Amino acid sequence: MEQLGKLTEHYTTVLQKVKARRAAWQQTAKPFLVKYLGEVTARFPLNWKAGANEMMQGLEAVYLLFDHEPSGIVEQSPFSVVQKMKIGGFLSFSQTRNGQIVVWISFPFIDGMTEEKPKNETLETVEPEELDGPAVDRFIGKFLEEMIQWEEDSRGEIGFIRHRD
Repeated sequence: MEQLGKLTEHYTTVLQKVKARRAAWQQTAKPFLVKYLGEVTARFPLNWKAGANEMMQGLEAVYLLFDHEPSGIVEQSPFSVVQKMKIGGFLSFSQTRNGQIVVWISFPFIDGMTEEKPKNETLETVEPEELDGPAVDRFIGKFLEEMIQWEEDSRGEIGFIRHRD
């Protein structure tokens, strides 16, 4: 019985921590991220924007997103010319089921050119109170480094869809 008492106390503590994380996200982290990322996009004019996905309360996200743009790849046939679009990458600060924040990147892709899903990479899982200016700058820096590498690297991307006429 003593072991059960310790486990129930521990479980109660964990539940309280989840509740505290969710409150910290709503009251501090989310408003800070929305404001801070908005300031970054205003100060550094790229083809990007900041936003929030609030469709699922308790699983919300704040993000930096590169807008879709022409990729420079054009598919031509005797009947049409189709500009392939580059679906921009994004950096997301996503709330998890336990209130922690997963910081992750989704890489760009050329729409209609691969059958695979876009590549995603988790950078770190943090507590809401760990999100301050220097931490967010570090994540944005990593995101930009990855986007630069994606644009610059000569990649042997496999899985391109071959169109048969």
